[in-house]
Amino acid sequence: MTTNIGSPTSGHKLTWSVESFQAFWSNPNPELVPGVLSDDVVGYWAGRDEPVRGRDDYTACIAALIAALPDVRLDVAEHAHDGEFTFVRWIMHATGRSGPFEMTGIDRIRLRDGQVAENVIVFDTNAFEHRAGIAVPWLVG
Repeated sequence: MTTNIGSPTSGHKLTWSVESFQAFWSNPNPELVPGVLSDDVVGYWAGRDEPVRGRDDYTACIAALIAALPDVRLDVAEHAHDGEFTFVRWIMHATGRSGPFEMTGIDRIRLRDGQVAENVIVFDTNAFEHRAGIAVPWLVG
């Protein structure tokens, strides 16, 4: 049996979908992330020189964003599928040091057996830092 990330159930394999992506980002909780990731997931996060590898490091990037911007939400604006790849253009809504802001970005997700095996996350890091008033969270430290 499979369960989408928006409604995890112990003992069930979680699967990723555009709908589960939207559900997750409407009320993000980093504890839900590892269940939809393959063991060997690779994440190419905007601004990083090297990809993150594995569930723990990938989840840490999402947790850092949520910790830095606790009210962060992403809305799916458009999506497309091409074979094993799904492209999602999202609009971020959050409150930074100077107040509420929006920006857009794109995730290119490669699935394997319903789980995220690779993700390329692209957005303008300079615009993020300007609008949020903080450094990109996974680049700090």
